[in-house]
Amino acid sequence: MDLSKKSFEVLDTLDRQPIFNQRQLAQHAGISLGQVNYILKSLFDRGLVKVGNFRKSTHKIGYAYLLTPKGIQAKSRLAVRFITSKLEEYGSLRSRLTERLAAVEGRGHRRLAFEGPQIVKDFIVSIIAEKNLDLALTGYFKDWRDLIGLDPAAYDLILFFDDVPGGGNRIAEAAGIPRDKVVELF
Repeated sequence: MDLSKKSFEVLDTLDRQPIFNQRQLAQHAGISLGQVNYILKSLFDRGLVKVGNFRKSTHKIGYAYLLTPKGIQAKSRLAVRFITSKLEEYGSLRSRLTERLAAVEGRGHRRLAFEGPQIVKDFIVSIIAEKNLDLALTGYFKDWRDLIGLDPAAYDLILFFDDVPGGGNRIAEAAGIPRDKVVELF
């Protein structure tokens, strides 16, 4: 049984709450109405979803999409597969970032400024602490334009993560800092 991530989203949504129509399912699962229609047809054909009748329902139609016992099993197997996959991906990213930060430390840099998303900054901080790297995040900036006017004495290196047009050259030029002090994280 080869089901997609979107099939999992539909099964998971149906498992978490009563759903009375495809439009509602599309909104809660975060996928398009057309995709919901296609996925539901496949799930019905496989016996993973059925339509249940609710006489006490306040909805005019009085039915809801329900997971069958087979659907609950399929959803559980998919959850394990997707969670395992995401954890493996997380471990790989953590290893790559650890190597990158260790290389920065190995080149003698100690004080870093970081430009990029908060979640990536938090990731960097946790790796520095966990691996006991001799690095300190001395500045954090959500947008590269916030680096303009930054005192170059406050850091040894700026790591940036965003897709900045012109990359490090653009950041260095705009902030008035040497190009060799600006490095892309990945």
